[in-house]
Amino acid sequence: MNLSRKRRRELRSLRGDAQDLLDQQRIVLSQAGDVLGQAGRQAKYLSDEHIAPRVDHTIEAVRPTVDRGVATARRAADNVRRVTTPIVASALARTIRALDEIDNGEAAAQVRGFGERAGYLSPAKKKKGRVGGFIALGLGAAAAVGVGYALWQAFRTDDELWVAPEH
Repeated sequence: MNLSRKRRRELRSLRGDAQDLLDQQRIVLSQAGDVLGQAGRQAKYLSDEHIAPRVDHTIEAVRPTVDRGVATARRAADNVRRVTTPIVASALARTIRALDEIDNGEAAAQVRGFGERAGYLSPAKKKKGRVGGFIALGLGAAAAVGVGYALWQAFRTDDELWVAPEH
């Protein structure tokens, strides 16, 4: 596009003015950021000096009431737990027995697992291998026989073992 020299000069001037305006806006925004930073610091100082002590005082004033409420709620929960635990455990045991009677072992196992996880039922004792117990019993018996034989040998009365001293 062909522009006259006058138009080109006006456009260059306008471009320069726009650049000056942008530079001024950058300076203004930079100064506004500095002012906002200082305002934030002053707000923090005011909060630390005036608001935080009031909040701390209010918390300390309310704390005994809240602690009493929490303690009352815990006691109530403990009482409910103490009263309901045997009832729930009994109901779970009856449910497990009923499920076992109708040969629904999987459901009985699920109910038992829930009762054990919740703490209402004690875990079923698992059958352990008895071989170790028999070996330990056998070794214990062999040791007892050995000790008995050693004692018998030590205290037996053989006339031949004792030699009378000659005078």
